[in-house]
Amino acid sequence: MASNSVLVRVPATVGNFGGARECAALAFDASLNVKVTPRVDGHVGIRYFGENGERVPRDRSNLIVRALEAALHLKGFEFTGGDFEIYSSVPVAVGLGSSTAAVVAGLVAADQLYHLGLDQTTLFELAGVYEPRLENLRAAWLGGFVAGIEEGETLNYRRTFVPENLVLDVVVPEIVLADKPQSLPRNGRAGERIQSSHRARELADFFASAGLPAQTGSAGIRLEAPLPPTSEKDVPGLAEALEVRAPGLVSAFVCGSGPAVGIFSQGNTLEAVEAVRASFARNGVRSAALQFRPTNAGAAEWNSVRPDVSVPRLPGLAARFPKQTLPV
Repeated sequence: MASNSVLVRVPATVGNFGGARECAALAFDASLNVKVTPRVDGHVGIRYFGENGERVPRDRSNLIVRALEAALHLKGFEFTGGDFEIYSSVPVAVGLGSSTAAVVAGLVAADQLYHLGLDQTTLFELAGVYEPRLENLRAAWLGGFVAGIEEGETLNYRRTFVPENLVLDVVVPEIVLADKPQSLPRNGRAGERIQSSHRARELADFFASAGLPAQTGSAGIRLEAPLPPTSEKDVPGLAEALEVRAPGLVSAFVCGSGPAVGIFSQGNTLEAVEAVRASFARNGVRSAALQFRPTNAGAAEWNSVRPDVSVPRLPGLAARFPKQTLPV
């Protein structure tokens, strides 16, 4: 029997993975789960279950709602309201891809509810209006590790499966975010962009070899010195945290726009995690330590089975489709 709701699931992502600024993102096993039920009275109802709920808008400014509405408008339909139940294990506004997941969730929900027929290219184009981090969008949609690799004057994206026994530790400083965080321009200096692209390629090659040591007897991945730290949020102790060194540590980096610090290590990560937390503590900032595993499945696979959904008669649709159920 047809339902009047759809449930969408999108993985979280870590951008700037391994210090490859604006060139690398990893999908991991935390997820944003959204149930959308259409309305015909124009109202929007939002219920949120998860961390940092005070940072989630409860009106049409919510990114899930905005993305869904944009997809409808693209196809010439009007948005007539809806109820949104959001269940999230992704902390909001700390650099773990909550905004990317919200945009993708809104687009997938619109496509499944109203049978819009969005292809991957259109989905990325629509999503890019609200989320400029294209590597994050691809990681959220496809899963795994996505590297942006410069080839000549073009930036090509390469998706690589990741060993699922990899552990990613994240330290999240507990701060009150400013209304307007410091903004850093994307596509910075050419030299830094090239370095980031090289780092992304190294990481992609490492994951492609299943994270195994090289045949030459190397202890594992060999990356250059960490790239200059960047963050869109000013947090006491952050610069110090990024200078942490510990056995097996490959990179301590700012996750996305920050302020969370990702810890990518070969071996035991406890020493690195404690050192990063101590850096914040010395500056009077409390922090929480989280641990995630990668996922090689993204929103495309998680939502590949289109549910049997029938939506109420909507004014913008009635003229084109006189029946209650929209065409597949």
